[in-house]
Amino acid sequence: MQMDTTSLIYDTLTNLASAEPTQCAQIRQKLYDELNLPFDKKFALYSGVLGPVSAGRIDDLNEAVNKARAILEDKSY
Repeated sequence: MQMDTTSLIYDTLTNLASAEPTQCAQIRQKLYDELNLPFDKKFALYSGVLGPVSAGRIDDLNEAVNKARAILEDKSY
């Protein structure tokens, strides 16, 4: 996985962590579009990382980035 992808994920998570709820869908969609993800990857990222970060249930963004990378690389986490 490229460093650019890692940076994109980190930036997205940082934005989600501080965004208003009404902004979260747009922020997530930008990531999905940038990475050109199929539905199963979008769903896995949303349920495992993006949704919990948006809701404030994940505080460690580095851990969240690692989890997102594992999902994108099809590794069990």
